[in-house]
Amino acid sequence: MRAAAYVRMSSERQDLSIGTQMAAIHAYAGAHDMEVVRVYEDAAKSGLQISNREGMKRLLREVMDEPRPFDMVLVYDVSRWGRFQDIDAAAYYEYTCRLHGAKVIYVQEVFGADEEPMTALLKTLKRAMAAEYARELGLKSRAGQDRAVLLGYQMGALPCIGLTRVAIDRSGNRRPLARGQSKAVQSERITWVPGPKPEVELARKIFRMYANTNATIKGVARQLRADGLLAQDGRPFTESRVNRLLRCEALAGNFVWGGERYTAGPAKKKRPATRADHVIEPVVTADLWKQVQAKLWARRRLRRDKEQLIQVLRERLAEHPELNALDLEAFGLHSKKAYTNAFGSVSRALELAGRDSRKVRALHEQRKLVGRKVGDRMTSDVAGLLKRLGMDCRVHPRSRVIVIAGTVKVRLQVLWPRTYRGLRRWHVLKARRPIAQFVLLAQMDDGESAIRFVLLDAKEYRETAPWLDEELPAYLQPIATGVELAQAMQVRLTDAQRASNSAAGVVVGSD
Repeated sequence: MRAAAYVRMSSERQDLSIGTQMAAIHAYAGAHDMEVVRVYEDAAKSGLQISNREGMKRLLREVMDEPRPFDMVLVYDVSRWGRFQDIDAAAYYEYTCRLHGAKVIYVQEVFGADEEPMTALLKTLKRAMAAEYARELGLKSRAGQDRAVLLGYQMGALPCIGLTRVAIDRSGNRRPLARGQSKAVQSERITWVPGPKPEVELARKIFRMYANTNATIKGVARQLRADGLLAQDGRPFTESRVNRLLRCEALAGNFVWGGERYTAGPAKKKRPATRADHVIEPVVTADLWKQVQAKLWARRRLRRDKEQLIQVLRERLAEHPELNALDLEAFGLHSKKAYTNAFGSVSRALELAGRDSRKVRALHEQRKLVGRKVGDRMTSDVAGLLKRLGMDCRVHPRSRVIVIAGTVKVRLQVLWPRTYRGLRRWHVLKARRPIAQFVLLAQMDDGESAIRFVLLDAKEYRETAPWLDEELPAYLQPIATGVELAQAMQVRLTDAQRASNSAAGVVVGSD
């Protein structure tokens, strides 16, 4: 008789190992003139459901093959077949095998392979006992986890930056753990403490970048990568990493265990998460945490069907016929990713909503011509103004760059306003690194005149927000007159010269 062996264990630390089960199955096969021709294994897999048990799913598929590759299925006991909370599931999978001519035999059970009413009753009882054992074990495990969290001991993975782990033994002795390092003994507990000062400062900086400006999570991640900043594990910051960091309550001093995870598929009832507030030292202040969470909630992404998405675009296009993908992200509308997933691209969605792409393209080309003309004229005007105020400067022939004192370059960037529901903003285009030591931002009005200028060095340019509002943030100084522009230029040139001399080892002193 050809037999197939099915073996399963829930974890690597389980006493009933794969080897123990296989020894019992081979002994039974030898005593009953059977040959084990196939082995189906689910190592470290829970028996509560079949969805993650590839070994059992492969067995059920192959038992239906013609010709059938085996005549018997040997299992250690009923619990190895599964601890399904619905005991009819275990009976159904066993019946599937028997329906296709392969009997399931539990080699360690007293009823063996008999098909009598008492055997059926014992199997049902054993299945119920296996299910109840799993249910009670889950309750005890969750109770222990809840107790540990309330005492300030956390389970799970650290955030990418800001916190580190400390192991505490029964006597209260504390031992720091490196990232990825396991505790020495099972009785030790793990708590989290603020990490090194540079990491803590970086975590706070990320929260401030998101809270104090109109930057998006994507923009913050892009800025961190541009600055060459890395997480604790040495990997760069991605959008998902920044998103998880901003939502990690441990940085505010709170532990949350068993929180809801939004996954595809039918909704399942789940007990509330276990919360323990103020159990560890916070990395960010309570006010900063609340400010970030309020902004995240305001920008939450709602699920909508395709008709609702198109309807929103129709309403926006009625107000702004030139609406594009940049507007969706800049002004807090629903994500362009939702439109891309639903329609293939934002442009396709806008066309379905009634936007005439040819008119928009023609208008865009016209604006490019006007913008190029205004930018060139403004570059010449600024250079002429600086010359009249006594500065040595010239316009670079191939770019919108002013060369001062023969070496220092200042690039002019013209910012055109966008209006949305009464809110005017200017987009700072930072797709490329500046080709100059300084960048002069010109905030334009609706015509061809500048409202004000802002002078930034390369570092300030990289760190500034991608969008500017009517009221500039405190760290940006507006320039309204030519005299102010010349004075700002002179101060910047002096600072740049001092930095250059310092790097070359030259000591600059006073008379």
